[in-house]
Amino acid sequence: MPTAIRRGLEIVQTILLVALLAVMMGVAIYQVVARNLFGTGLYWGADLVQVAMLWATMVGATAAAGSNRHINIDLVSRFAGARFRRLAARLTGLFAAVLCAALGWYSIAFIHMDFLYGGPGFAAVPAWVCESIIPVAAAVMAVEYLVHAVWPPADGGERPTDEDAEPTLP
Repeated sequence: MPTAIRRGLEIVQTILLVALLAVMMGVAIYQVVARNLFGTGLYWGADLVQVAMLWATMVGATAAAGSNRHINIDLVSRFAGARFRRLAARLTGLFAAVLCAALGWYSIAFIHMDFLYGGPGFAAVPAWVCESIIPVAAAVMAVEYLVHAVWPPADGGERPTDEDAEPTLP
C-alpha cells in the first residue's frame, strides 16, 4: 500500500480512537457525577459507552492489522530461516484475510436483521447504525492482511516502523 495512503489511514484511525476514548470517558464521568450529585443521568449513556467501545475495538484492530502488530505466535520466526518466515507470513496473512472477509460478509447479514427488526442502539440511533463498523473494519483488515500476504516483510516478521530505523549522523 502506498505510503501516503497508509499514513492517511493511520491519521484517521488515530483521530477516531482519540475521539472515541474522549466520548467514552466524558459520558462515563458525566454519568457518575450526574447520578451522585443530581440523582439523574443519561438513560442511554451506558449504551453509548458500549457502542463507543465496539467502535474503538474495531478501529484499533484495523490499526493493528495495518502495522502488522496483532498478537502472533513467534515460534516460526525464532527457529525458521528467512525464506520459510516469508512463506509463513504469506500463509498467515492469507488466512487472516479470508477470516476477516468472512467476518465482514456474515456481519452484513447480522446488521441486515437488525435493520429489518429495528433493534435498539442508544438514544434515537438504531442498532444497525451502531454495528455498521463491523463489516467496514473487517473489510479494511481483510485488505490489510491480503497486502501482508502478497508483500510480506523481508524477514517474515513485523514491519519496521520509523522508530525502528537506525539513527544517522548528519
